[in-house]
Amino acid sequence: MSAAFFPPVTEAWKKAQVKDGDVPCTAFLEAAEAFIPLFDRLGTVFSPVKSDVGGNVTKLKAAHAKNPTASLNKLILDEVAAGKTKDKTSASIALLWFKRAMQFIFSMLKKVSAGEDANKAAKSAYDETLSHYHGFLVKKSFQVALMAAPGSDSMLKALGNDKDQTMREMQEWVSAASPILDFIHEFLDKNNLDDKSKV
Repeated sequence: MSAAFFPPVTEAWKKAQVKDGDVPCTAFLEAAEAFIPLFDRLGTVFSPVKSDVGGNVTKLKAAHAKNPTASLNKLILDEVAAGKTKDKTSASIALLWFKRAMQFIFSMLKKVSAGEDANKAAKSAYDETLSHYHGFLVKKSFQVALMAAPGSDSMLKALGNDKDQTMREMQEWVSAASPILDFIHEFLDKNNLDDKSKV
């Protein structure tokens, strides 16, 4: 029996909501960090995504420690002003790749919460999101790995004790995360930080 994953995580994401055209930086970092244990519950197939998300959250926290801005926007715009957005450890690059990995997970969970089988949802979500930024070898390795993604029954069991309740909780997180991820996507695009280079 698994303790319900989503309720405390959704509360954290609700605290990080966009307000007055900005995202509160500390609340956002706490929400991002709270989400990382999801990947442990979903199994080793999601280890690369956990590594990516976790690594980028660590970089964002380090950047914020050096420049403790109240807002996520200011953290990134200060880098723009300093000409440091291309630096290997920049918050800009970390936020970009965090956003992309989260768009993949968001799309998958949105599909599952709407009734699509989780294994199929993982594959189609990858095709719609992360695959656009992966070169041939990375894309092939992801596609092969996702063949082992759990089905809905296994996924829901890993995320809570009651399937229907977990579905409702998943839908609530999707609703809380959607405006934040949309805002970050638009903000990065508006500031010419959505580099389309493939890895």
